[in-house]
Amino acid sequence: MTEESTELLRSLIYEPGTPPKLHVLNQLLLPGERVYIEISDVQAAWTAIRDMQIRGAPLIAIVAVLGLAVDLQTHTRELDQLDPNDAEALLALLETKLDFLMTSRPTAVNLFNAVQELRDVCHRMVMIDDDEDDTNTTTARQRLLQAVTQHAEFMLERDVQDNKTLSQYGAHELLSKHSSSDEKLTLMTICNTGSLATALYGTALGIVRAVRDQQRLAAIIALETRPYNQGSRLTAFELQAEQMPGATLIADSMAAFYCQRHKVHGIVVGADRVCANGDTANKIGTYQLALVARAHNIPFYVAAPFTTLDVTTAAGQECVIEERPAHEFVQTSQAPADMNVWNPAFDITPAQYITGIVTEKGVLHPNADGTFDVRRFVESKGTDVAAPSTQDYTEQTVQTLPLYLTQNAPAAMEILEAVEPEDLECVEVGDGNLNLVFIVTNKYKPEKQVIVKQSLPYVRCVGESWPLTLDRAYYEYQALAAQKAACPEFVPSLYHFSKPNGLIVMEYLKPPHIILRKGLIQGIRYPTMAVDMGTFCGKTLFLTSGFALSTTELRAKVEMWSANSEMCALTEQVVFTEPYMEATNNRWTSPQLDDEKKAIEEDIELKHAAAHYKHKFVGSTQALIHADLHSGSVMCAPSPQATYVIDPEFAFYGPMGFDTGAFVANLFLAYVAQPGHPHRGPDYAEWILEQIVTFYAAFERQFLELWNDPTAHTGFVYGRNTLHSPEAVARAQQSFMKDLLADTLGFAGMKMLRRIVGIAHVEDLDSIKDADIRAQCERHGLALAKTFIKTAPLIPSMDDAIQLARSFKK
Repeated sequence: MTEESTELLRSLIYEPGTPPKLHVLNQLLLPGERVYIEISDVQAAWTAIRDMQIRGAPLIAIVAVLGLAVDLQTHTRELDQLDPNDAEALLALLETKLDFLMTSRPTAVNLFNAVQELRDVCHRMVMIDDDEDDTNTTTARQRLLQAVTQHAEFMLERDVQDNKTLSQYGAHELLSKHSSSDEKLTLMTICNTGSLATALYGTALGIVRAVRDQQRLAAIIALETRPYNQGSRLTAFELQAEQMPGATLIADSMAAFYCQRHKVHGIVVGADRVCANGDTANKIGTYQLALVARAHNIPFYVAAPFTTLDVTTAAGQECVIEERPAHEFVQTSQAPADMNVWNPAFDITPAQYITGIVTEKGVLHPNADGTFDVRRFVESKGTDVAAPSTQDYTEQTVQTLPLYLTQNAPAAMEILEAVEPEDLECVEVGDGNLNLVFIVTNKYKPEKQVIVKQSLPYVRCVGESWPLTLDRAYYEYQALAAQKAACPEFVPSLYHFSKPNGLIVMEYLKPPHIILRKGLIQGIRYPTMAVDMGTFCGKTLFLTSGFALSTTELRAKVEMWSANSEMCALTEQVVFTEPYMEATNNRWTSPQLDDEKKAIEEDIELKHAAAHYKHKFVGSTQALIHADLHSGSVMCAPSPQATYVIDPEFAFYGPMGFDTGAFVANLFLAYVAQPGHPHRGPDYAEWILEQIVTFYAAFERQFLELWNDPTAHTGFVYGRNTLHSPEAVARAQQSFMKDLLADTLGFAGMKMLRRIVGIAHVEDLDSIKDADIRAQCERHGLALAKTFIKTAPLIPSMDDAIQLARSFKK
């Protein structure tokens, strides 16, 4: 396909700006006239869709969302009547407009999916706004408008790329059945599925283009498509404009006879909805063409963007089939004006007549009974079946990542100040248990760098035998956004997120930043790390809890974050269960610690206490916790001092003490490991203990400061309207902080024990090469861990916990 022909057949013209501008080609006037209609609001978009001035399921969806973006920035009177910071009122207005757009055409599922996707974007923006502090200089209105516009533009770009990918899959499927490069194919199609039905490239006609581009197309036979004649008016127009070889137009009623007299290698059609069993709704006449294909043993393929797969509709009989007005049929057929007319716009092709369903994620083939397992196909692509995504998961490498960023992450490319994939250099630096991590650098501007983190669909340190959800990247992204809102000074900036690819692009923390754990192993002293981390925990735990939220707000957040259940289950398994029993995942320094491990399995008091903390972990929903806040999730630089928290993929609403306990546990583990690292000197161990006290004091100070601030303490927990006197507040604070200290030490013990005898250890200890010395350090850690687990409520202060640590030192 030439660039010139693409431009000639552009179905829409979109001009970004403030406000943006949208024009669509009035397809009712083709081929005689090329007239572009301005879409300035949702009413104009609705009319263009409803009156079939534009048609084609993908194009309808794109015009709807772009129409909303234009509407919001062009006709602002409704918005001006609302408080610019009343996010809920703004969202309600957007919902009304989206609901109106959905009434334009009932059959094409792409429209409904696009509207739902944009609706989800708006809801997520409001959710993030709920966690924002008051320092944000932009209004909720500005942020919502920006979110709508950016995502609508993204959907436009995505449609073009997805159609090209789909077309390549379809061409490969057809050509693989005819391996001889000398054999050229004759294909047949119905209706219009080219650039005039999509944002640019096309679906079924895109497959024909891809076959043509490989010099394998002998002819393309286009059906007229009565009564609206999209085949003769639009497809024929496109075929001539691009000088397709062997382009031939026939009436719908001629298809069977043509296939009887001529060799047809394949029939490719579009789709407005693909049901869970593979039944397909498409332009009227598709069903009879499928019957023709079956009668003449011709492969029959449906080209369907992933957004067209509708697993919520079980079978074709559940589809709502749009019936057009009688006058539309009468006008085009010259029938008597008073003739009784039935004018359905679509029909249903049963799955048994379909050879394959081609999507941008691959080709779906039927089961032995002729039906398709569309749901399994959708789920196998790591996609929420209620809101399918149109991107495919691809595990990135240093070779593929530059192209991915160029095509999908404009904000990251802007930070990198790069344009082409060749401008970028990638290095993989990930050494964690779960994920891939890359540093991406502009070759010509080495100071321009970003970090890319991608989740793998399995536990990396184990392998594919332990599968793991990609959704953890979505929760990590949401947690980073929430933590950035609560404590912006200690969270890196975010530039790009892809849920289907489990991929986040964020700020690169340049050297001398390193992982805190590695810094502790090297004996580096960080002047403000402990205070920074105490401040981070104080702010994030308070501002995402019932101290700052209403009961309704808290319940909504608990419901959302509860869906991160697979990551919670992993924690429950490796922290609270397996270390206390015989489990193949467990490992320890053997034979030196064999007796200690056996003693853990037989210690009933210890196991009862561990069960108590597991129950609290599962049942307490105090705040949005990082849930994996170890020294490997913190980046630090000693001078100038800087601290950043990363990797909250385990985040959910849980007990506050799990976060504070996890960080304390890792500092205690660094402390007990000191005899294995004698080069640091004896005073470094004491410095680590001082950091534990400093951290917890800073945490308590920050938490109580927010509690005493009436602009921060606006939630229901110890509500200000119920505790009026300073004495009552002081008593509540004393009681709450006492319980929180007990949770901190109890969970610290759980985390320490699992890092010594469970599946995942810490480098502080594992890097000690002498097994006897390592085992001695680990015994110290186990003794302290078991004491914390069993007696945490009896330890009055963090200073007393420090004294216990010293007393167990051998």
